[in-house]
Amino acid sequence: MGKRVEIYWLHVDEEVQPAELKSCMEVLDQEEKAVYESYRVDFKKVEFLVGRMLLKRIIGQKLGIFPKEVRFIKNEYGKLFLDSGNLAGSIKRPLFFNLSHSDRMLVCAFSEIEKTGIDVEAVKKDCCFEVMRSVFVPKEIAFVKQQGTPSMKREAFYRLWTRKEAVMKALGKGFSLQPLSFSVPLAGGRVEVQPFSYYTFAPLEGYMVSAAIESEEGEEILYEVQKVGFAGLKASTWSHPSSGAFYG
Repeated sequence: MGKRVEIYWLHVDEEVQPAELKSCMEVLDQEEKAVYESYRVDFKKVEFLVGRMLLKRIIGQKLGIFPKEVRFIKNEYGKLFLDSGNLAGSIKRPLFFNLSHSDRMLVCAFSEIEKTGIDVEAVKKDCCFEVMRSVFVPKEIAFVKQQGTPSMKREAFYRLWTRKEAVMKALGKGFSLQPLSFSVPLAGGRVEVQPFSYYTFAPLEGYMVSAAIESEEGEEILYEVQKVGFAGLKASTWSHPSSGAFYG
């Protein structure tokens, strides 16, 4: 039986403003509140807060605790891990996760595999192909240029870009790992190229998501994708962990 990877995605409407989420602030610890306040643009505040709400609500459900009880620690590159300090009795199986957000789209991946990474990008029509020389190896650049139409070029560009970032996040090193130091598979959809399993999809038109999950040769990775409703997430933030799902 393969290992399961759960991917959740959530799109927040432009009308949602920080004031509407004031009642949800208590899900943040003191350090997170400082980060929230450091953002000068409202939509970045919304993305940060909703990202923490999403992670903590799902983790809370999995562990049977309230979202506000979930705490994180970071490695030296900023990757989040669950702070298991006072949760020894709640954690029955390993739990690793990764979060990404772009232009009000949030995605997160959960698995029992430590090297789990995910990235989402808004697909922009004014795609800056000039940056490819800084992040893509020659075969990746050639692949993008070989695509027939501008939209196909953009799709190829963002597929490779999100896979690169997903790998860097899975390894927990972010951009301290030079993107030119490795390559990612060119084919779309789901691809197995050791040591990673890749899965790329579009949750909504105008966005692309890629997950990169460490896998052993012959090991099957089972991907499950679930949409999360913003209203349901907001309403369930303070409900009991066993009160049921908030998806849809």
